[in-house]
Amino acid sequence: MEANEFFEIEMLGLMQNVSKIIMKIEDEFLKKSDLTHFHARYIANLFRFKRLKMKDLNNLLCVDKANTTRAVRDLMNKGIVEKVGENERKFDLQLSKKGEEIAKEFKRKIDCLLNESFKKFTQKEKQTLFKLMNKLSEGIVDAGNI
Repeated sequence: MEANEFFEIEMLGLMQNVSKIIMKIEDEFLKKSDLTHFHARYIANLFRFKRLKMKDLNNLLCVDKANTTRAVRDLMNKGIVEKVGENERKFDLQLSKKGEEIAKEFKRKIDCLLNESFKKFTQKEKQTLFKLMNKLSEGIVDAGNI
């Protein structure tokens, strides 16, 4: 095995480990609301943008319609997300009061996690990592379109 192949395998393993750790932390925090990391990005984006259409959530999260439908249905059944709009076919989604509270608490938890995780990084290192992660993300998207 060439050194480059070893690096790529190790890098993939490292990214998977980071992802698993984050999902575990999200699950631990969200379980008191009977939610999982599956719901986390939906809650975070509705908190950030206040009101979104289902299609907007699909695009922001790069997921298919079925995943969004399932997540939104769960969140609505739990009283966390509500429909706002003209009728049953044309509506936006927004967090309920209960959803807002969960989202605020969740954001505080994630902010603390990130602050702790990056406390040994300089601002320049954070910016470099951000640029590299964006570049990696673009490469993965391109490779997926092959």
